[in-house]
Amino acid sequence: FPQRCRIGLLAAAVALCVFGCAGSAPRLYVNPGADMSYYKKVAVLPFNNLTPDRYAGDRITRSFITELIIADRYQIIEPADFWIILERIGGTPGVQGVYDPKKLKDAATEAGANGLIRGAVTEYQMQRSGSNDVPVLAFDVELMDVATGNVVWRASMNKRGKGRVPIVGGGGVRTYGRLTEEACKEMVKLLEKEAF
Repeated sequence: FPQRCRIGLLAAAVALCVFGCAGSAPRLYVNPGADMSYYKKVAVLPFNNLTPDRYAGDRITRSFITELIIADRYQIIEPADFWIILERIGGTPGVQGVYDPKKLKDAATEAGANGLIRGAVTEYQMQRSGSNDVPVLAFDVELMDVATGNVVWRASMNKRGKGRVPIVGGGGVRTYGRLTEEACKEMVKLLEKEAF
């Protein structure tokens, strides 16, 4: 190869590494003593939002529920429906966003759920990478046993979108919506393989 071609190929390879989809692999804990077949109907709490983006929690919650519905593993009690029960029994979180465990258990029992899914979004922002802005997100999600409060499974996701790669004319995941969908899809696929 001529020197110029080798430099161009090296630059393209570096750009793909720098701007490619990154983030750590999802992490998953599955309780070895849990009977996964027991969990058929689950209530979902809106994910806590620990980021400056006021809509991050809602976006991740909706996308995660969509992927759970597609997986067709659980009968899902939507957050809005579960919230109505919580409000009626005085179980909504206080000013500090903390739920009373007994009220959560009472609401889930009333809804007929034997599992409770809750999560938290810890990162949801655009980050500068070279001359590009790329979306980055991170969230944790877990399934709790309603009767005991034990963790059935717990997982965490950290995902980074792609920037534009001018050298090879590439594109990639440059929007929150697409990155959110991909992250939730990847998470549920992992759960299907290891925890469902």
